[in-house]
Amino acid sequence: MDREGVIGIFSGIADPPEHCYTKEEERLLDAQAAEHFGRSARLLREPYPRGIRADIRVIAPAPGRNFQTLMTRGMGAFVMDIPDELIDCELERAELMLCLPAGWKAGRAGESWRWPVEWLRALAHMPAESGAWLGWGHVIPAGEPLGRGAGFTGLLLTDPIAFSEEASFCEMPDGTVVNIYQAIPLYDGEIAYRQAQGTDALLALFEQRLGRDALAVIDTKRRPCAP
Repeated sequence: MDREGVIGIFSGIADPPEHCYTKEEERLLDAQAAEHFGRSARLLREPYPRGIRADIRVIAPAPGRNFQTLMTRGMGAFVMDIPDELIDCELERAELMLCLPAGWKAGRAGESWRWPVEWLRALAHMPAESGAWLGWGHVIPAGEPLGRGAGFTGLLLTDPIAFSEEASFCEMPDGTVVNIYQAIPLYDGEIAYRQAQGTDALLALFEQRLGRDALAVIDTKRRPCAP
C-alpha cells in the first residue's frame, strides 16, 4: 500500500472495500452468529481491507461451551464463481469459523497465537483475489506449518462441528444463502489421505479413531490421524 493509501485510511477518506454487506445483511449475520455461536466479545477489525473487509468476531466461552469461537465477517459479501453443475446449490457465498481453547490469546501479536486469525483472513480473501471458490470438503494445503508450535500444514472446511445444523447457513434478504464453514487444521498425512480417499473417508477415520467431536476445538497437541 502506498503512502497516500495509508494516509487515506487514517484520515477516514479511504475508499471502502469493493464488496460490502448491506446494513440489513450485517444485521442478519450478526443475529445468526449470536443465536447459534454466541455474542461477540470483540471484533478484530482488518486494518487494511482489500476487496472485502475480513473482520474477525471473537466469541468468548460460555456455560456449556468451554471454548472460544472465531468467525469471519465480510467474506460472504463477495459472490464466488462456482462450477456450473453446482449453480443451483446456493454455494456462492460463505463465511468461515474455527474454535480455539478457552485460554487461547486470540488477537495477540505472538506468532504462537496469531495464526488462526491470519489464516481465517487469508482464506476469506482467497475467492475475491484468486477466483477460487471455497466450500464443504475443500482442503487448502499451506506447504508449511500453519504457525509456530503447530505441526498442521493445511485446513479442511466442514460444517460447524459442535453446533446445530441451523448454524451452518444464514439466509439473506434477497433469498441467497451465506454458508458457514468450520476450518479444521490437518497434518500432511491427513491431507494426503483426504486427497486419495475423499473428505467423507477422512471424517469417518477421525470419528473411528478420535470420536465425533475430537476436531471441534483446535488442539495443537493432537496426534496425526492417518493410516
